[in-house]
Amino acid sequence: MSVKENVATFVTKLPKVILLCVIVYLISLNFKSAEENKGEDVKTETEVVPLDEVKKYFPACTGIEKVSEVRYDVKNNGDVIGKLIVTTPIADDLIGYSGNVPLFLAVSGEDVILGLTLLNHSESPGFIRQITRKNFFSSWDGKTLEEAAEMDVEAVSGATMTTDAVRGSVKKALNFYFERDGGGRHTDWLKLVRHALGGLVVLLALASMFWGSRMKKWRLPLQVASILVLGFWSGYFVSFELLFNWLLNGIPWGVRVLLPVIAVLAIVCPLFLNKAYYCAYLCPFGAAQEVMGKIRKKKIVPKGIWKNIFKYTRVTYFMVIIALLLWGIPLELASLEPFSAFLLTAASSWVIALAVVFLILSIFFSRPWCNYFCPTGELLDILRKGDTKANPERWKKVFRECLVLVIFLGVLYFILQ
Repeated sequence: MSVKENVATFVTKLPKVILLCVIVYLISLNFKSAEENKGEDVKTETEVVPLDEVKKYFPACTGIEKVSEVRYDVKNNGDVIGKLIVTTPIADDLIGYSGNVPLFLAVSGEDVILGLTLLNHSESPGFIRQITRKNFFSSWDGKTLEEAAEMDVEAVSGATMTTDAVRGSVKKALNFYFERDGGGRHTDWLKLVRHALGGLVVLLALASMFWGSRMKKWRLPLQVASILVLGFWSGYFVSFELLFNWLLNGIPWGVRVLLPVIAVLAIVCPLFLNKAYYCAYLCPFGAAQEVMGKIRKKKIVPKGIWKNIFKYTRVTYFMVIIALLLWGIPLELASLEPFSAFLLTAASSWVIALAVVFLILSIFFSRPWCNYFCPTGELLDILRKGDTKANPERWKKVFRECLVLVIFLGVLYFILQ
């Protein structure tokens, strides 16, 4: 397709893309307002840290007093009986898989850490459950603050992004407490290798998208690499949960730049190039279904009434999720898609069961999750699909859609006012 046709097709997408952006904005506004109100309540009643949590370490605590950006003194009727090292807001820029992980260290009068407690956070619950089961939060117990500042706690396999965020938050708060600049950085060579291999998979997928026929022999190696490197080893996949939490908390650019790059490519390629880059070439679960599908070449194709039903199941599932989010109903989005099953120790039994069911179904149906249910795929398809037919009716349709959109936005504006 020529550049001129790409531009023309993009213009036909504009009404629905603008509508999608408005819906996304309203969802983010809804949840951010709820979080801000929640945060205000916490600050008024408990001065950032809930007293009930503090009393688990200091039963005689009657109040806490802020001394610095990260230090709070724990008091018993005016006497200081301990202190807290609090990572929020100093380390709020450190994002795990999908959100930040504010926490506090309870410290005795002898500067020994009694324990670590998470505050209200937006990280994926599955990863928090996993590192809790592995006693990761106990890694600092019994250490002095000086020892904790020098510690290099081992990451938990399958939840490296969450453990990186927790480790980084603790270190950043302690460096601030000791008025240090953080010192030299420890090079994690395994992480560098993982990112390098992941980058090669991303580049191979891009090459397959642009030179499809010439890259046909690389299709199976690409799928296996996507499953093993991006799926099981890195846990890098684009999901509704990931996009929603990034919308609320920001994109974690920096040392984990590969996952944001994958997400950006997943959105940009269908939007501007009309190509299903992520779904067709990079998605680990899509690749797993396709590999499983090789067991049985002949596939069942829905016909008759079933064809009409399955034609609308994916968009219906997508719209139900969007409607619930617009309504302000909090959802555990990770449980609505099977992607986190790659992180076996972090995934819930429901998600693993969901993944297994669709992998078995993929033996008989062509990529059943992708084609009939995936809400992330539906979102990316909305960005990809445009009118490619060069005729006057195309522009009349765009004009009508723009007119309806303007009326809708006008009505919405007056409702919000």
